[in-house]
Amino acid sequence: MYNEKEIPISLKDIGIEVDKQKIIEETQRFPGLKVSSVLKVDPLTASQVLEEKLQKFIRPAKDASYKIENDKIVIQPAENGRTVATDKLINYIQKFTLSEVPTRIELPMEEVPATLATETLQSMAFDSVIGEFTTKFSVEEGNRSANLTSAAMALDAKVLLPGEIFSFNETVGPREPGTGYKEAYVIVNGEYVQGTGGGICQVSSTLYNAVLLSNLEIVERKPHAMVVGYVPPGQDATVNYPNLDFKFKNNSTSLVYLRTEVKQGVLTIRIWGKKTGKSVRIERQVEKEINFKVENRLDPKLPGGRIVQEQKGTKGIVVNTWQIIRDENGNENKQFLGRDWYAPTNRILRIGTRGLSKT
Repeated sequence: MYNEKEIPISLKDIGIEVDKQKIIEETQRFPGLKVSSVLKVDPLTASQVLEEKLQKFIRPAKDASYKIENDKIVIQPAENGRTVATDKLINYIQKFTLSEVPTRIELPMEEVPATLATETLQSMAFDSVIGEFTTKFSVEEGNRSANLTSAAMALDAKVLLPGEIFSFNETVGPREPGTGYKEAYVIVNGEYVQGTGGGICQVSSTLYNAVLLSNLEIVERKPHAMVVGYVPPGQDATVNYPNLDFKFKNNSTSLVYLRTEVKQGVLTIRIWGKKTGKSVRIERQVEKEINFKVENRLDPKLPGGRIVQEQKGTKGIVVNTWQIIRDENGNENKQFLGRDWYAPTNRILRIGTRGLSKT
């Protein structure tokens, strides 16, 4: 019985029977004396049958869950379940002889706690922006802007559990015409050329800086071969699907929540987490600069003597970068992020040869 509801079950149904062998042994030990019946049980059969027949009384536990509304966590509380305490029930029955077993037994029930408790989820809830970074881009470059926006939206509303590793490539996916990415300028062998997915690295670099300011753990990051214009040297993160990735780990005890925003020529990435009282800043030191070269390329399509600058030259640079973490008491911890070497970008001039006689 449970809550005045009855389920008929025989002892045989649950594998309980008289232990004849033990009765014989007791009779031989104490000849001429009255021997009470002894019950034996098959625990596996009993557990399986009881769980099956008493299913209506069993309620599974429900873990705490959450949803995000207006950048806030709304928690659905956990609910403990209940199950039949089969071991207690069997032990209780075995205390009786066959003739003494009660015709009605109140089921012993036990609580089943949820795997994820409400308090645990509440302790993991994010409460503030812990890192934010903004970069600018030219809206006149339509394809690049479209690529940048698509990649940024792929990151938006991404949630990381404590200990989870974020992969930029896995999140954004392949950058191909079939996935909606367009032709725009990319860096190949020291030159800016048209390639599918140009603009994606600005998203990964913006995210990299937001992660640094959030004091989350960098797992994988590579600098560009040359200096880029949207972040300072030493603060970029190049990606190329599937070979070069940017990864970071949520090494905090709370959920991490990414929000991306693309407005007219402005990309902003915010990282939500649990406020710790720490602040982060980035310091850089230029170790040396490397002058660029001028490369002349003859162009028979241009009139003789005409010169057109195809690519602006930029200096190379070697830079050291540090992350400075300041705690709530004003103590600072300086961590070296790396020494990055950027090659110079040659100035490329096209020189017209059309109409000039050959010698």
